[in-house]
Amino acid sequence: SVDAHWLVPHFEKMLYDNALIARVGVHLWQATGDAEIRRVCEDTLDWVAREMTSPQGAFYSSLDADSEGHEGRFYVWDAAELRVLLGGGVEADALMAYWGVTAAGNFEGTNILHVARDAAEPPAGLPEARRVLRAARESRIRPARDEKVLASWNGLMLRAIAETARAFGEDRYRALAVGNAEFLFREMVRGDRVFRSHTDGVTRIPGFLEDHAAVALGALAVYELTFDRAWLSRARALTDATVRWFWDDDAGAFFDTASDHEELITRPRDITDNATPSGTSLTVELLLRLGDVLGEPELLRRANHVLETIAEPMARYPLAFGHALTASDIAVYGAIELAIVGTPDAPDFRALARAAGECYTPSLVMAGGVPASADRVALLADRASRDGAATAFLCRGFVCGEPVTHPAPLREQMRAVLTSAAERP
Repeated sequence: SVDAHWLVPHFEKMLYDNALIARVGVHLWQATGDAEIRRVCEDTLDWVAREMTSPQGAFYSSLDADSEGHEGRFYVWDAAELRVLLGGGVEADALMAYWGVTAAGNFEGTNILHVARDAAEPPAGLPEARRVLRAARESRIRPARDEKVLASWNGLMLRAIAETARAFGEDRYRALAVGNAEFLFREMVRGDRVFRSHTDGVTRIPGFLEDHAAVALGALAVYELTFDRAWLSRARALTDATVRWFWDDDAGAFFDTASDHEELITRPRDITDNATPSGTSLTVELLLRLGDVLGEPELLRRANHVLETIAEPMARYPLAFGHALTASDIAVYGAIELAIVGTPDAPDFRALARAAGECYTPSLVMAGGVPASADRVALLADRASRDGAATAFLCRGFVCGEPVTHPAPLREQMRAVLTSAAERP
């Protein structure tokens, strides 16, 4: 919003804004089960699929605010036009009142549709009215779309969609996430290096720290959605490349540009979280999560070292380190670990994964599948299914509770873990 009343939006639509708010939304739904929150999340991701996704599965960068020379023209409505489209009568009156529509308008003589009153129930015709207005809007001249594909923004959206697919159990979001992940690793990853930008079939500019970390976290989220080991391997390969090219032993820090980047007066390193998370905070979270899944202390040690070096500014300016603080929670208290042993496509396995997806557990890391000999996935090591059924092990610091084979007790365990976390000092 650009005004004090939360009425006038910033009409330009950015991919990263929608990625971040969708991920917050799905977490809020996990915590509350609120149907309206779920609707907003679904509307957001359906918009991404409909208007911001290329035929190859990439996510475009933005939509302009202006069309026909006027800001917001594509999105605002004249009262008389609305009454005609809605068919007039009592139902149209109810819908227009619900949306706060007046003849004078609320934005340069036109109306920004918004929920203008606290109604216990939206008008009965609301879903159909939205379909009618969307169809009418399609005849307008659309705002220009920036079809540049940026790796870091795609990684943020990929993670949001994968987590939504896991929470809602919706196959359309699963397909959207997998399609985007396949695009990124087909077109924008070369030899375990991420490239920054892709436009008109051309991939260019070696990626920055945020590109590598965001895409790797996206791959890890797809692994937690599908339990296909290929995505875990890809996340690991990008993590190794991130350490190799962006870590500096002398500084004991990650830099935003790779060590083979063109020489600059000063090698940049911005550790603060702004409109998007910093490359440093994304990388720290990646190291903590992947290190826990794989049981690799070196990844955890490096992440903790970085957090220790920025602890003072985080304490003094917490609003500048929102994402870094979420990573700090994992570092200080440890991740909540969930291992599901079984065949990922089997109904009993999917039921356990679905139950886990419904629960708000922000520090959750997951692994799943059938443990193999010499398995490098530490969360699956020495785990065996019970009576041939898919079995869930909920752990912290690899100390696990009673294994369960049904969704209801798994939900109870996860809620109990979250409750105990909320009560800690």
